[in-house]
Amino acid sequence: MLTGATSLDLVKDELFASVAGVEDLLQQFLEERHNGSLLQRAIEGLQQLRGTLNLIELDGAALLLEEMIALATDIPEHEGESRNEPLSALCNSLFLLQRYLHLCRQQGAERPELLLPTINELRAHRPDTPPLPESHFYPLDPQRVPLALRDGAKEPLDKRTFSRLRQMYQIGLLGMLRDERPTAGMSLMQRALQRLETSLADRPATLCWVAAASLEAISGAPLQLTMERKRLYARLDREIKRLVAGQEGTEGAALYRDLLYLIALGDAGGVLGAEVRRAFDLPDPGYTEATLERSFGALQGPGADVMRSVAEALHEEIAGVKDLLDLLARNAGDADQSLDTLDTALQRLWKTLEMLDLQEIAARIRQAAGQLQGWQPGNNGVLEQVADAVLHAELRINRLESEGEVVAALDGERVAGPVELKEAHIVLVEESQAGLALARRAITAYIESGSDRMHLLNVPATLEAVRGGLIFLGMTRAANIIRSASRFIREAMLEQQAVPDTQQLEVLADALTSIEFYLESAERSSVGTGDVLRLAEDSLAELGYGVGA
Repeated sequence: MLTGATSLDLVKDELFASVAGVEDLLQQFLEERHNGSLLQRAIEGLQQLRGTLNLIELDGAALLLEEMIALATDIPEHEGESRNEPLSALCNSLFLLQRYLHLCRQQGAERPELLLPTINELRAHRPDTPPLPESHFYPLDPQRVPLALRDGAKEPLDKRTFSRLRQMYQIGLLGMLRDERPTAGMSLMQRALQRLETSLADRPATLCWVAAASLEAISGAPLQLTMERKRLYARLDREIKRLVAGQEGTEGAALYRDLLYLIALGDAGGVLGAEVRRAFDLPDPGYTEATLERSFGALQGPGADVMRSVAEALHEEIAGVKDLLDLLARNAGDADQSLDTLDTALQRLWKTLEMLDLQEIAARIRQAAGQLQGWQPGNNGVLEQVADAVLHAELRINRLESEGEVVAALDGERVAGPVELKEAHIVLVEESQAGLALARRAITAYIESGSDRMHLLNVPATLEAVRGGLIFLGMTRAANIIRSASRFIREAMLEQQAVPDTQQLEVLADALTSIEFYLESAERSSVGTGDVLRLAEDSLAELGYGVGA
């Protein structure tokens, strides 16, 4: 039986349909808090999803579903109005689950570490539920970790020396915690640990040895000094104190696991790290922190469906270019008109490729288009150069369609820098504003035409594209508003074929205008954006399509 990411294709349609069904139930419950059966049906849907993911052994996704079920079960059916944040977290988790399943299909393997932030966000909404450590999915059994590999000192360390070395460690730790010269602080901590290693008994000496190697990994890789990792070294300080005092350690295997994970993740070739990896026979995690961060970016970035839509549009453009090249090569039709149309199509193609950051391909198309200026009938050499450039673009677009990767990665392994990310952010805001303006114009045309529904057919799809952009920008509250507006148009105006009165259409326009204003003002922080969103939410509630968050 096929299991894991390789078996996703067999059940993907059912999985995504089930996810969409649960998402709709949760959205309905957000609007009808008195209807506890909606929440119960959503929980049953989550349980079915978990069963399927367990069956195909997608462990990370199955664990995410377990946490979602636990949180959903913790929400009282008839007291939901005070539980907006947990419900929003559930909806966001469903959205991320779909993105994660797409990513698993593209990569042919599961990377459960990508789900840990979302899992811990869900756990944070439940009392007395600690977050899972970043080493949770690391394939190392903590119960099999030897706790006394080093030959420690035979004589006990005197209290004065221990206090001095511990103070040295704590001074370095304080610098790390405050981000005040953390590199210098880590050097001081490492020095204290190495001194303690040679002065303590076997078990605390081994712990100090492993901890010093983990600091070496952080400095050498380098690894990010997250708050979780800073807390790890505070836990280490308390554990060493307990062991030296002759008490039974409370952290033990869990602390070792977290420290050893950092060493395996760092893999920077440090001397201490190499010794520890050999001694503990550490398994390779299969990724570095840098590759994990890139995968996080892919998970949060444009999804596979978006990439496929872009690729399909480009394929249509290229098919038109090929037809024009064929006409010119055969001297069929009006050559001047075909040439003008071809020039326009090529300009549109290379500008689109530039927007996608496929600079090399765009330049090749642009150069080929420039050679058409002096083209004469019968000069097939120029047409062949254009055809070759178009074929090269088509091959790269095929990769874009099949892999659904972050576009910059298709043009090399270069990772977008802060300036590029800011530019992408600006472009996405502008695209969202354009989509909202298009939707408002369609509604205006609908009114002016005497309620001709043809003007509204593309509006739900346009708003869904805007919603996806807002989620990408982290504007989930605005995205939920757009979702409700899209539902009103699709259900009330298209499916039920109801003709809203003028007041309702004005209220709908108010909601869309509020989101446009929010996008403009959010960048400048010039107004209370929360008030603008509240206005949009009130508008949709007046239409009977209230927003839950």
